[in-house]
Amino acid sequence: MNARGRAAGLAANLLLSLVSLVVFVGLAEGLARGVDLRPRSSGVTANPPWLGGRWLVPSDAYRDRLADAGFLSRYYDLYEWDRFLFYRLRPGRRLEMIDPLAPPSLADHGRWLLETNARGFRGADFDPQPVPGRHRIVSLGDSSTFGWGVAVDQAYPSELRDDVARRLGSSPARLEVLNLGVPGYSSFQGRVMLERVALPLRPELVTWSYLSNDGAFTGQSDRRAYERRLGWSGALLAALHHSRAFEAFEGWFDLLSARLSGAARGTAPRTQRNVASYQEAAENVRDAVRAARAAGVKIVLVGLCLRDQGAATLAAVAAETATPYLDATALLDERVPRLASDPASADVRASAAAHYGSAAVAASPYLLAFLPDGCHPNAYGHRLVAQALAERVAPLLGGEARSSQR
Repeated sequence: MNARGRAAGLAANLLLSLVSLVVFVGLAEGLARGVDLRPRSSGVTANPPWLGGRWLVPSDAYRDRLADAGFLSRYYDLYEWDRFLFYRLRPGRRLEMIDPLAPPSLADHGRWLLETNARGFRGADFDPQPVPGRHRIVSLGDSSTFGWGVAVDQAYPSELRDDVARRLGSSPARLEVLNLGVPGYSSFQGRVMLERVALPLRPELVTWSYLSNDGAFTGQSDRRAYERRLGWSGALLAALHHSRAFEAFEGWFDLLSARLSGAARGTAPRTQRNVASYQEAAENVRDAVRAARAAGVKIVLVGLCLRDQGAATLAAVAAETATPYLDATALLDERVPRLASDPASADVRASAAAHYGSAAVAASPYLLAFLPDGCHPNAYGHRLVAQALAERVAPLLGGEARSSQR
């Protein structure tokens, strides 16, 4: 065979190999999308392999309770990989959840429905472009903003619209509040959410509520992980994670590697905090304020699930940058004694007693405004937060709603 024939034969073989590879990959992807081939998360030490070195549930107690109740794998399945935010909620999910930090005696009272819309957020679907003549507010935050443990219409972003409208003397139809809260996000992820997700939605104002998850031993520094994702390797990972077949391969490779090394899957020690210090957290808040103002968007800071140094850090940056601020946890802490004794709050006490029992409420008056974890607001707590937040938001929206054009 002459040189031209050999070259033609080689080209034909290469083409056949390429076609075979494409067919194989296509079949594998079709199978992986039809049947979830990824190894299942199981046991208290399991962690989704698509997270790499990051832990989705930073608290051992939290993870153990989810596993003991049989919710761990279903909870992990609510999330998917994200290049810049590390993980995000999957669109169109629906799951009855529990409050894993509630005492066993109150566990049956902590069930609630978690649903995500077509964009992977809580609440109704929305258009990416604001409607002309309508104020658009975006609420950014972690699980307290998301509304952990309460119905979607009870979370403070849902309550905020009517309270602001009432203060403006306007119809609620002239306002929309988008709840972009995602459980577990740190102040760094909150900064990224603002810049990459919220600002492109062209809001007139954002409420920003993070820091309660800062300092968790998630196994990675948020800032360094983000910087690595900015390069070509991050772009390659983003492309690969569009494939369910890749995620299945990644999961089984992780499982096999763990077995060959003699380690249990998902048990690598977590020695790295997501946000290393309160100084770093403060810089994340400053970056968020600067980004919002550079885009011509008003911003209000909200402290939730924050006490002591975390609350002091957020308050200090708010004062330094002259940013409106609501210490919502302090508000609820101060309100609890009044709720426990004021005759005008008898209906609140009756509602809590009907839910948890009179003995539990008498032993822990915090159940009047908080979930049993003493951190996340309950439905009435969200109501109080929305009312107080509206006092700060409404004056910033005093004029006509901006056009969708900038």
